[in-house]
Amino acid sequence: MKKFWQEWRGIILFVAFVLTGFLVIYQLGIVDSFNVAELSQVVRDMGIWGKILYVITYILRPLVLFPATPLTLFGGYTFGAVQGTILDVIGAGTGALLAFWIARKLGKDKIERLIQGKKIEKFDHKIGENGFLVILYLRLIPLFPFDSINYSMGLSSVQTRDYAAATYLGIIPGAFVLNFLGSSLGRLDWQFYTAIGLYAFMIILPLIVKKLRNT
Repeated sequence: MKKFWQEWRGIILFVAFVLTGFLVIYQLGIVDSFNVAELSQVVRDMGIWGKILYVITYILRPLVLFPATPLTLFGGYTFGAVQGTILDVIGAGTGALLAFWIARKLGKDKIERLIQGKKIEKFDHKIGENGFLVILYLRLIPLFPFDSINYSMGLSSVQTRDYAAATYLGIIPGAFVLNFLGSSLGRLDWQFYTAIGLYAFMIILPLIVKKLRNT
């Protein structure tokens, strides 16, 4: 038991922290305190224009490095799990392409300063001819910073078509889970707990696979 705790405590504590955070947000009524319900209703009342506004906001989001998760949760809360996921994938995927294009236009030095001096070269040698698979892997795991991947890949040798295809495909599972969670905010029922469980599973699965491969 002691050995098990030593090997897995990092994963267990991280998942516990994430789950606790969601429960605290719900219990404190943080969603309501920001009048999310009222804003959500305004967007819904706009009809198709509300959806277009949401997508445009998501496309422009990487330019200001606003966290993607709250926006995704808002999409699920406003449009529901299915529509929210579709709009999220369109907006987030296109925004990722915008950041990718900007990175290639601005150049290496400026982007490295933007993402706090992290070295871009460490990504490049892993891509080579497997750009699609590498990016798909990065997108499927919610632990990798979304915007750092966007800008970093723009400075790598990956082909634009591989980046676009892997991004749009790879963000679907995470988008659905977060939109599913967003659609359940405001009620503590089976859907809320199911969404929490799915999000925890997404986080823990790649960590377990990696640990098993190393043993």
